[in-house]
Amino acid sequence: MDKLVSIIISVYNKEEFLKECIESLIHLKIDHKQIEAIFVDDCSTDRSLEIIESYAKDHDFIQIISLPSNTGSPSEPRNVGMKQATGKYITLLDADDWLDTDGFPKFIHKVNEDDADFGLGRSFKHSSKGVAHHARFTTYKDASHVKPEEIIKIFRAVGPPGKVFKRELIEKHQIAFEHMKFGEDKLFFTELISKVEDITMSTTPVYHVNRFDENESLVKETSVIDKAYLNKDILERVCEMELPEQLNKLALNRIIELDFFRRFLHTKTFLKSEHKEAFYELIDEVEAILKKHHYDMKDFLDNPIFINMYNLYQLEGKADFLTYTRDAVHGRWHFYIEDNVVYKVTEHKIEGIKPISEGCYPVYEGTQMIDGSLVEVIRVLKPESVEIKRVSAVAMRDVQVAKDVEFDYHDGRLYIKQDQFAKMPHADVNLCVYHDDLGLTLVHASYPSNNERYKMKRQKFKLEFVDRIKEKKDAKYINKITGPMILTRKANLYKDVGFVEALQSLEPGTKVNPTSISHTSKGTPRLVLEDGSIMTANKDFVTKMNTTKLDKYITDIPKRIKVKKACKLYGTRAFNQTPVKDLAAGEQLNISNILYTDKSTPRLVTEDGNFLTANKDYIEVIE
Repeated sequence: MDKLVSIIISVYNKEEFLKECIESLIHLKIDHKQIEAIFVDDCSTDRSLEIIESYAKDHDFIQIISLPSNTGSPSEPRNVGMKQATGKYITLLDADDWLDTDGFPKFIHKVNEDDADFGLGRSFKHSSKGVAHHARFTTYKDASHVKPEEIIKIFRAVGPPGKVFKRELIEKHQIAFEHMKFGEDKLFFTELISKVEDITMSTTPVYHVNRFDENESLVKETSVIDKAYLNKDILERVCEMELPEQLNKLALNRIIELDFFRRFLHTKTFLKSEHKEAFYELIDEVEAILKKHHYDMKDFLDNPIFINMYNLYQLEGKADFLTYTRDAVHGRWHFYIEDNVVYKVTEHKIEGIKPISEGCYPVYEGTQMIDGSLVEVIRVLKPESVEIKRVSAVAMRDVQVAKDVEFDYHDGRLYIKQDQFAKMPHADVNLCVYHDDLGLTLVHASYPSNNERYKMKRQKFKLEFVDRIKEKKDAKYINKITGPMILTRKANLYKDVGFVEALQSLEPGTKVNPTSISHTSKGTPRLVLEDGSIMTANKDFVTKMNTTKLDKYITDIPKRIKVKKACKLYGTRAFNQTPVKDLAAGEQLNISNILYTDKSTPRLVTEDGNFLTANKDYIEVIE
């Protein structure tokens, strides 16, 4: 009997994440006779295969395919899994991610009810900073029988999360993943979407993406220049696909704006590079490819910042281009209000560059007594063409926790009665204004300022409502010593509990060993460290350290190390930015410190302030 959906999971060395992935499938609220989960192991060298086998013994819907040799990317494992599949629909799941146990069954049944070629469900990104939307621009409403060209940003997220598609589509058109170090998803889904007739779009939670610090991938291991050359090849391929005209423009817009501006030129990596000519050379090659196919790059730019960058790039000399890009990347904007619309200009004025409209800029005007009731008032600065769709109270670190609130809108202001907030789960919240189809903006705490002499502090602050009930339930301070702790923010050490005499400043990620808790005269808790110094016990600055997985890491600060396996050097301890450089086996570096991520993963700090893994499989201590 054919299944409703085949779930394809390619696996390579994911033992730390597989349990959550597999158990999300086991707990799906669906008749498991309707599904099959096909795990394709690409010759893992850890316990991944053993873990899958332990679950397969008790669950008939789990199938295992072991490849004879490592293929080096998810492409071939996915192809093998799709050939084995018998489901009407196929979905791809990364082994370190998981499906929503409630939402995915509802979503796949709706897609099947519509007999849609393709389904787009809501995905969420989980990281040490909290839970955020992942590609909300393809799941902004519930709708059936949508044409792909009607979803303006359908090519902006071309990975597996939240997508299902008919198996017969890939069989009929012989669509498969190509073996690539980077970008295989882009080609596969671009070609697949071009064959789709109708789509079911859903706001139902479907897929959860793991972006915690410990999760490494081939994508993170690819440098920005390498990625750009691979993207240049993908651009050439897409130009040759002969896509329908509207889809072709959307696909090329995605590649130009996202891959060559947002992630290539509009980056700190580019600005810091001592070899900018390599960047310019590649952009010129991209423009040559477009011209060969009778396209003009500027026709695929919608973002006004990128349009300005492109126009300045075309000028002789790159001084103005670099000045503008530097201001844009570092957020050096000056804001002002004109005719009820907020505009921004860069810190350095450049001839010919016009101010950019912010679109929608909601500002909190406080709690006001209106007709005998307390009402929260928000002024909305926007052009008349911008349409407000809804307002939602959203938990500050978890967008999954959200509740729409009723409001009145007149005289350019939103009026929200306070009883609306009684419906919210206990959480600290931001207010979010949704506008048009894709727009969402958090409410600002203050109006914009553009004083020529004085810079307004905290201008970027958003309105934050702290739950009074939660605040009482969840103490603000650590009140019990259970072991070592990690700083999550920069903090000072003091000689006294009153914080009068500062001793030194500690960086985020520093490990500290409190021995006791002292209190100020007003009863505020302070941590007392081994050497008698005092620091804050505020949970916003310090968190308990998880010591259960430290055996495989270097935790005593070495003076010098040698790289055992090729790895990357990063500019941040979270490894969440483009690598600074590749490190080859045999390279040696001087180490000045060890800092920890918010998830308690140690990172080695080089003498020039960069970060690399402390994993003993990759690093050997010399002295």
